[in-house]
Amino acid sequence: MQCPSLLSRYYFNLTDGETMIRDEEGVEASSIQVAVLSAMEAVEELRGQEPLDSDDWQGWRLEIVDATGQAVQTVPLDAFAVN
Repeated sequence: MQCPSLLSRYYFNLTDGETMIRDEEGVEASSIQVAVLSAMEAVEELRGQEPLDSDDWQGWRLEIVDATGQAVQTVPLDAFAVN
């Protein structure tokens, strides 16, 4: 008998309220808290590849969405901006 997987798939969509950049791959995480940590790491990785100033982040947010398409957490990206 196999144990069911305790992992859920979460997607990190970027949006400014008008434009949506969808995450087609997603990540598997054991909880929403782990998914949020992964999202924070993804934001830091993005900033490391292409540093952006605060104007570029203004109004954008990362929406963590579960496998059903329901947004479970929102992270404002301008909170990570460097002035």
